Parts: sequence; structure tokens; C-alpha cells
Amino acid sequence: VVFDEKSANAFALPGKKIGVHTGLLKVAKNQDQLASVIGHEVGHVMAQHSAERMSMQFVSQSSQQIIGALIGEGAGQQTVMAALGLGSQYGVLMPYGRLQESESDNIGVQLMAQAGFNPQASIELWHNMAAASQGQPPEFLSTHPSHETRISDLQALMPEMQQIYKQARSAGYRPNCTP
Repeated sequence: VVFDEKSANAFALPGKKIGVHTGLLKVAKNQDQLASVIGHEVGHVMAQHSAERMSMQFVSQSSQQIIGALIGEGAGQQTVMAALGLGSQYGVLMPYGRLQESESDNIGVQLMAQAGFNPQASIELWHNMAAASQGQPPEFLSTHPSHETRISDLQALMPEMQQIYKQARSAGYRPNCTP
């Protein structure tokens, strides 16, 4: 679904739903860059990241409730529970989210190459995203890899992805998306 929204964003939801904000079209300059975004979101769906995220949240919350019950009421309970919450968020949930984002980048770039979209455009997209953003929090404070990490990881995949792209083009896959 396309949403008339100025932010450069896209997302995947449970139920195999993908949303794209129109603001992304200012950052994705061509069909190949847009295919990078769509491929990334399809990667989330294929890898069932929504279900994984819900499971991780459940385990985190359940663990905290069990520990809270074990330590009982007392002077330090709130401090311990706050520390557990922060530790869970920054030590487990955010790093896991970054892994899911990286996995989706990898799946997405392979899907786009298989479909005949130029995988090099995924790197160009992240350069555009970096230029369009007003800064990012440090990577360890984010559920997403930094733009620099994404670019570096995608560059490492390019030799293999270029081969897949060439095979797709040789097989006649030549997308021509028109508005």
C-alpha cells in the first residue's frame, strides 16, 4: 500500500502487508533504488521478522516478570527492574533488530538482482538516505544499522549480486517500471 506521507519510509507488517510512504520517492531516484526498498520489505516478510519480533518481546517481558516476582517487593526492586528493562532493550532487542534489518537487506538485494534490477542501486539508495537524513543516533542505540554499515555490507555482497544480476538480464529479465 502506498501512503501519502512525506517521510522517506517503508515497512512490513504481519499478514504479508508492505507499506511505502510517498516521501520515499524523493530518495529512491529510480526504479532500481525503489526495488531495493521493496525487496528489503519483502525480505522482512519472507524471513517472518514480525513473528520473531513478537516472540522476542514476549520472552523479554516474561523474563522480567519472573525476575520481578522472584526478587519480590523491596527497596531495590524498581532499580533492578529498570536495569533489566534497559539491558533487555539495548543488549538484546536492538541488536536483534539490527540483525533482522541486515538480513532483509541481504534478501532484498538478491531478490532485486534475480528480477533484473541493478543491485548497485541498493548502495546508491543508502547514500541518498544518508544525505537526506538529519543525522542518526549511534548504531548501538538504534534498531537499524547505520547508513555506513549498510553500505559496507552491501558493497561486500556486490560481486555475487552482480553475477546474479547478469544471469537475470541474460535470461531476459529487464524490468521497465513506468509511472
